[in-house]
Amino acid sequence: MAESICRVLRDGCLEGEHAPALTIKDSVHIPFGSHAFNYILCHLSSNISALRSQARGLVLVAFDRSPSFYFDLLKSRGINADKWIQILDCYSDPLGWKDRLVGPGSCAKFSAERRVTPFKDVRDMEKLFTSIIDLGRGVVEQGKVRFSVAIDSVSAMLRHASLPSISGLLSNLRSNDQVSCLFWLIHSDLHEVRAVASVEYMSSIVASLEPLIQSMDGQQSHSGNLLLLEQNSRGGKFNVRMKRRNGRVRVICEEFHMEQAGIKFVAVSSGNVVINQTLLPKVQFNLQLSEKERVDRANVILPFEHQENGKAEQIYDGRRSLSEDQSDPHPIRSVLPDSQLITEANSGKGEIHYIRDSDDEQLDSDEDPDDDLDI
Repeated sequence: MAESICRVLRDGCLEGEHAPALTIKDSVHIPFGSHAFNYILCHLSSNISALRSQARGLVLVAFDRSPSFYFDLLKSRGINADKWIQILDCYSDPLGWKDRLVGPGSCAKFSAERRVTPFKDVRDMEKLFTSIIDLGRGVVEQGKVRFSVAIDSVSAMLRHASLPSISGLLSNLRSNDQVSCLFWLIHSDLHEVRAVASVEYMSSIVASLEPLIQSMDGQQSHSGNLLLLEQNSRGGKFNVRMKRRNGRVRVICEEFHMEQAGIKFVAVSSGNVVINQTLLPKVQFNLQLSEKERVDRANVILPFEHQENGKAEQIYDGRRSLSEDQSDPHPIRSVLPDSQLITEANSGKGEIHYIRDSDDEQLDSDEDPDDDLDI
């Protein structure tokens, strides 16, 4: 499913619609959200660098990691971080304290050489939005060329700004006509439920990292907890909820394993079946057929259909006259005095008999039967 997410972000958005947005969630029980973020970042950067993406540039808003970390990450993956990337540095001096102590312009040389722009007031979301758009337009220049946006930590933003202002920032980025796609990371256990729900509401794809084995709420021994932590430290489940353009929601589960080279995703064949069953609403009537109901449905003869053992099926169109049916040694239908449903107790099959109003009934046409109405 991680590959599907990468394809959605690569393809971007259509004209007049909001950009696809991805929320990556993790927690203290499975703290591998940054690895999943880096995986998505490298795949999207590779597509942008090779001109296989709708976006022709990338603006990375760095809160949790230094810009040098991301340059080294892309370099280790063999991706040339050239003119298509700009990093908005909210990590080095998020509140402008270093600038006051050391003096203005201390990081200007580094920023100019490594395509890094310092940002020193992370509490101002309007200014942050303007900086992101300006950097993106500077990468792709003018015209209808789009760029992507990546935010490595919404949790860090929530420490300095209010939830409505951050939601407004994400909404404005999605609706901007030059943003192709955007994605971000949030640590769900650090915030209230309403804050996480608001961030999820702003996204079209939600990817949750969950442990393979859930804890028993303190019912296990100390040794059992250590075993649980050891097993969950090797990998977990990657649950994805994706909203499609037609309004349908697709839910899929994968497993991931942590390796020396990074995170690796593995498809689970039975994941779709398990998740689809949990999505059924809880109602007072049965939504599925029993085995007897399936057999009874299979035994019902469809309307206008004549079936005989060992012979080909024939479809009755309802326009053969009574005289033709009486002279036919193998009549296609039975003529009854009344139109009714007859069920043979011996065979256990139901039959539907159709009686025409007249033998002179005209053939169907494409004409509207209500054309003569004065509407």
